[in-house]
Amino acid sequence: MAWWQPRFRLPERLPSNWVLAGTGVALVIALAWGTYALMGDFPLSRDEHMVAFDMAVFDSGRLAIPIDPQWRPYALALVPRFLLNGRDPTGFVSAYLPMTAVLRLAFSKLADPAWFNPMLAVVGGAALLDVARRVFGPDGRACCVVLLAYVLSAEVLVNAMTSFSMTAHLALNLVWLAAFLRGGKFWNAVAIGIGFVAVGLHQLVFHPFFVAPFLLWKWRAGERRVVAFYAAAYTVICLWWACYPMLVSPLVASQGATASHANFISQRVVPLLLMHDPRALPLTLVNLLRFFAWQNLLLVPLLVAAVPVALRERSLARPLLLGAVLWTLFLAVVLPEQGRGWGYRYLDGYEGSFALLAGYGYRELQQWIGRRADGVAVLLSGLTALVALPALFTTTHRLVQPHVAVERLIAAQQTPFVLIDDDPTEAPDHQWTDSALDHVRNMPDLVNRPLRFSSADLNPPLLAALCRRGAVTPITVADMHRVGFIRNVPEQRPRFDALVKAAERQEPHCFRRAVVAGVPA
Repeated sequence: MAWWQPRFRLPERLPSNWVLAGTGVALVIALAWGTYALMGDFPLSRDEHMVAFDMAVFDSGRLAIPIDPQWRPYALALVPRFLLNGRDPTGFVSAYLPMTAVLRLAFSKLADPAWFNPMLAVVGGAALLDVARRVFGPDGRACCVVLLAYVLSAEVLVNAMTSFSMTAHLALNLVWLAAFLRGGKFWNAVAIGIGFVAVGLHQLVFHPFFVAPFLLWKWRAGERRVVAFYAAAYTVICLWWACYPMLVSPLVASQGATASHANFISQRVVPLLLMHDPRALPLTLVNLLRFFAWQNLLLVPLLVAAVPVALRERSLARPLLLGAVLWTLFLAVVLPEQGRGWGYRYLDGYEGSFALLAGYGYRELQQWIGRRADGVAVLLSGLTALVALPALFTTTHRLVQPHVAVERLIAAQQTPFVLIDDDPTEAPDHQWTDSALDHVRNMPDLVNRPLRFSSADLNPPLLAALCRRGAVTPITVADMHRVGFIRNVPEQRPRFDALVKAAERQEPHCFRRAVVAGVPA
């Protein structure tokens, strides 16, 4: 900016609503295409798989699917993580709140669910534009900057190509904000309804954290009755969703027992608050670097310019910035590790907030350097579209492909059961064992074949008993290496070999070698 301020110009007005609608339709089509072409329509992480898992549960007309008694000793080897009851389950359903799966299931009755998150991303963009027009009025250039920051965010685009619940958080947060700012009885009722769904999407704390700064802003503006109405409504909503796992608990735990994740406060919130992760600060810094690296390049300078606006004015910029900062600090203390994610997925629900702050930053920058601020915005957006997005899409595709290859390897085995080597005690790289464990994915009715079993959750007697039901194909580290899956793990795995050999002594003809591309290992 000091040496070159190009004289590009942003349009004085936004395109017509018809043009914007056509652009939204084109974006939905592009993102749905990317879901297959870029991501292989493959739920890479267990978080994504559990959405499909819960969809199958709810599609059966039940809140949890009972586990056949013959499979109960194998329950945690079949579904190793994120069950509502992670100790001794008698029924299958995830520990997540249900609304993402419910909404996606309802959409799947109308169209391919791969289109669900792309449509949500565009709905969020439409709500964002409504907020931007309300905030910036006739200033079409500021609204244009807001849309550029949103549409050219690789994090928004790539997460929309997955089944992560983060895109739903983003869209519903923005729809809520648009309704909240409109006000009145009707729109306040809409905001409360959206809030009920949004709190139940994934984990309880995400949406209330987004809402709280806006209620504080209205409180300080003197709108006490409106804030009291929202506070009462959200108290009821949060209590309902906090109690929901306890209502389902009898379906997944034996009589007289409770699910290990049923009590949200004592079993999930309190342990997180008491647990201190020594990696919290470095993890948070890396997460923030990753977040900004996945944004339109114009976001960083415009966000810097927006900070004094938020500090100086009692405008919407203040709760937007306060919400993002408080949420980041909360994550740093309570949940610094995001697991697998594109960009920093826990901040994905605040993409709209950052885009609106970019609009404020643009107007501030315009006061400093005049219309040359347009050139800065156009130049950085152009570099994002032509350089950053292709680079991130390429590396995303390269990261997904080995996982898709392992999935095809497992699905190609002809035995009814496969045993996946995912024992973490022998791996120097725990990320690898987590990745291998993520491929132990079965549907809740256990009708998929081959059934997949985690080696870390089996012992020789259980494995030998499994052999008496059918042949088993071990998927070894060497097999994974052959299809290009993470290569920095030694192929010598004594514990896995000992597990297989102990079962083989009891059932000599149980095990088959894995077939890779039609050729036995």
